[in-house]
Amino acid sequence: MSDKKDETIVFEDEKKLLLDHNYDGIKELDNPLPNWWLVTFFLTILFGVPYYMAHTFFGAQSIQDELSLEMSVVTKKQEAYEEKQGRFNLEEYNAYIAGEVNIEKIAAKTFRRKCKACHGAAGEGSVGPNLTDNYWLHGDGSIETVYNTINKGVVDKGMEAWGPKIGKQNVYAVLKYVMELRGTNPPNPKEPQGKEYN
Repeated sequence: MSDKKDETIVFEDEKKLLLDHNYDGIKELDNPLPNWWLVTFFLTILFGVPYYMAHTFFGAQSIQDELSLEMSVVTKKQEAYEEKQGRFNLEEYNAYIAGEVNIEKIAAKTFRRKCKACHGAAGEGSVGPNLTDNYWLHGDGSIETVYNTINKGVVDKGMEAWGPKIGKQNVYAVLKYVMELRGTNPPNPKEPQGKEYN
């Protein structure tokens, strides 16, 4: 066995960086942090002090406050857009279907002209889904979501937005007609599609 001690090799340009530490023959160099890192670190501290003071003592808005404010603006814009697009109004719908004498005739005629080609004469489904079962591809089968589907359409599925073309009252008429199709069990219904809602 050799008695010779292992010696750590230190390059000439590293000698001035060599610390007086020795861990099982491993020596450490005192490499300074890069200047850009130090500048960033100290700027972060400088920024942190007024930031802490503002949020702790002077009531500056928190991120949650800013989010709430922004969300309220988005909600107002969304409501204005929905209103412009003809948002569903249950009171208006109930008043219309209660007051219109020929609602059944209007509804059946509009459905036959605009919906029959895709949904079948009895709503049994053809190119489009079956409207008589409890399965829905778009929405949950509630009166609001069915209205939105008729009114705004489903562009990626090829269904037109009927609201701008036939008007809100005719959309209400078709909506009533479609809601009454559920559970009618027509012959040769298309297989269920989407998610079941009762």
